[in-house]
Amino acid sequence: MDDSTGSGVLAAVGMDLADLWAAVVGAEGIDLERAEEIVRDGVLAIGARLLAAGLAMRGTGKTGARRPCPCGGEASCEGYRPKGVQTVVGWITIRRAYYACSRCGHGHCPLDGMLGLARDSLSPGVRRLAGRFGALLPFAQAADSLAASARVQVSASTLRHVTEAVGARREQAVAAEIGVAWRQGLPPGCGPVPPRLYVAMDGVRILGTDGTGREIKVGVVAPVRQRAGGQQRQPASYVAGLESAAAFGPRLVLEAHRRGLNETTRVAVLGDGAAWIWHLAAEHFPHATQIVDWFHASERVWELGRALYGVETVATTTWVDEQLERLAQGQATLLASEWHALPCTGETAAVRDEQVTYFTNQAPRMAYDRYRAAGWDIGSGMVEAACKYLIGAREKGPGMRWSNAGAQTVAAVRVLLFNHQWTTYDLAA
Repeated sequence: MDDSTGSGVLAAVGMDLADLWAAVVGAEGIDLERAEEIVRDGVLAIGARLLAAGLAMRGTGKTGARRPCPCGGEASCEGYRPKGVQTVVGWITIRRAYYACSRCGHGHCPLDGMLGLARDSLSPGVRRLAGRFGALLPFAQAADSLAASARVQVSASTLRHVTEAVGARREQAVAAEIGVAWRQGLPPGCGPVPPRLYVAMDGVRILGTDGTGREIKVGVVAPVRQRAGGQQRQPASYVAGLESAAAFGPRLVLEAHRRGLNETTRVAVLGDGAAWIWHLAAEHFPHATQIVDWFHASERVWELGRALYGVETVATTTWVDEQLERLAQGQATLLASEWHALPCTGETAAVRDEQVTYFTNQAPRMAYDRYRAAGWDIGSGMVEAACKYLIGAREKGPGMRWSNAGAQTVAAVRVLLFNHQWTTYDLAA
């Protein structure tokens, strides 16, 4: 395609713009919303024309009559094949050189790899949009929202396929990173050394396709940086795995090392008291300060108070406030001993015994007076919130049932989004 063709395209675009101008200023009685629609659709059509012409000017991907084939043979150019591609500005057609190998029988178009095209009809930009919408919304809603906001028409099943395919590739990449780290050593962190690092873990239950519960484990990592006004916690990053605790541990450790675990000497692990959390803490963060998150501890005190004195009574509030004040002073063991002596029966006794056992077992991780004196945050609830908005907001909707693979792949894409890695993530990797 020569320069005259380019000039012709620009001339045609000029005519399109003139027509669009006339449509906006010449039509009477249209409101702003309709005018916006006219301009948007017109600009997208112009963009599709420019994109198609610009790609054609860059060539068909032909690099000669023959080219090496991965099988070791040679592939011959057998002509050109058009491909319809749905882009963020509309459908375009791309002309590609096609090579076939007589030795292995496989054919390919080199231009597809150069442009990041897969076997489907979606451009990389559309695939990125589809993955984002599919990770944020139920697939049918995501397809509708994508069409309404970006004029990109894909079916709910296509959108689901794209989202899960991206998540599956991400999971493969994470598994490979973990394998390399455990064989060759964990990578160093990036950025300045954090004076301290928070690691938190919890689990959130979703429903499987058979109606039974599945637990997705969620990890949160938040470094603290030194600032002019003192130390300040930095934005958290996340991991999520529908897997055993043993498999989840390396996933979380890899993220913690990325955020500076190797460089810092002060680490705190926060959790709700589940045994698997403290097992992982002992295995992977042996020198960390273990802290039962204040939110979980206080919720249990409230549960016992309501069982003893009723729901939303003055007596309950008074009693709970006193217990929490003493808990903040590091008196977990003493409180558990006193609760054990409380006279009660039936369901109230069952709640009492449950909390006595919990606080007795977790007391070594409830030295809140010492934690605060050392500058640790004890009541962030950051992992509880992460369970809700990272996983629950997408995978716990009404009627939702998930296969293990589907739940994990969608979670993987949401992790990329919430870790602010989505826009730079290579979808073809």
